[in-house]
Amino acid sequence: MPIDAQKISFNDAWNSTSIFFVDNQLENEIDQKVDSLLEIAKDPRISEKTAIDANMISDLLREKTNSLDVVLKDIELSEEKFMRIVTLLRKIGRIPGGFDVDNVEWNMQKIKNFIIQDNSFTETISQLLVEGKYDQGLSQYIPRYYLDKLNYREIQGSPQAARRIRYKGSLIGTYGGRKGYQVEKKVKEKLEEVKDKYGIPYSKGRSRFIDTDIDHAIPIIDDPWVIIMCSFQETTSSGQTTKTRDMLSAYVKVIENNSRNRENRVFVNFIDGGGWLARKRDFERLVSQCHYFINLNYLDMLESIILKHVPTKYFNNSA
Repeated sequence: MPIDAQKISFNDAWNSTSIFFVDNQLENEIDQKVDSLLEIAKDPRISEKTAIDANMISDLLREKTNSLDVVLKDIELSEEKFMRIVTLLRKIGRIPGGFDVDNVEWNMQKIKNFIIQDNSFTETISQLLVEGKYDQGLSQYIPRYYLDKLNYREIQGSPQAARRIRYKGSLIGTYGGRKGYQVEKKVKEKLEEVKDKYGIPYSKGRSRFIDTDIDHAIPIIDDPWVIIMCSFQETTSSGQTTKTRDMLSAYVKVIENNSRNRENRVFVNFIDGGGWLARKRDFERLVSQCHYFINLNYLDMLESIILKHVPTKYFNNSA
């Protein structure tokens, strides 16, 4: 049932904040990814404490596409840093073809494809992963913090339980990004409900009303009467400062437009997650400096906000 459009207090916003967002579908998705990697890690060349060498890893990389993911997670080197190292090897001539202004960085899929297609490339990558730590030629190019990780010979054969924890930890970026997407999906589902019920559309993008991208403009980007900016943070990040600035700036511009044109457009802050509770001063400003503040627990208020502020010409259906 819709909640009446109202400006909630800071205490209500604080007390209704969801510190974590629990989504079983996402949790299962991450577990399935970890399980698939652990299945590869059962290969004797990885799981048994044998005298591993670059040739063994070369064979493994060719045979099992995702074995590269397993090795990177075992040595705790991110895909991003690994792609930088491959770029470096191209740039210094270790991998033929070079890397100049007209080139682009190879993504993980392209690297995996080359592993299957080019034996020389595979051997270079395998040697790097197994004992790159001891490559004196790389020490002038790669910080020791990363170079020390290129020593699969030492860490290979770790227990499955330790691997599960490590693999899950390595997916934190994917987990955080997917979680933000799932929260955003909840907002979109509510907007879809309103659209189905009243025919009021919504869109996203840059609008003439505010000098930043709008997460949701209702009904249309060129004539937004309800402007929604969203942020879900379970942990703190430097991006919160930018998001706070953009949200506060957007609110001021909507107020200026209303004053100039005698209109009643509104700016809505959707803020949730424990990361915002850790930024109490910013959180308090975001609750205060908007027409309406909502979170997951106040999501049903969106319908009444839209009905109150969107002109009737945008209603295509009767309730």
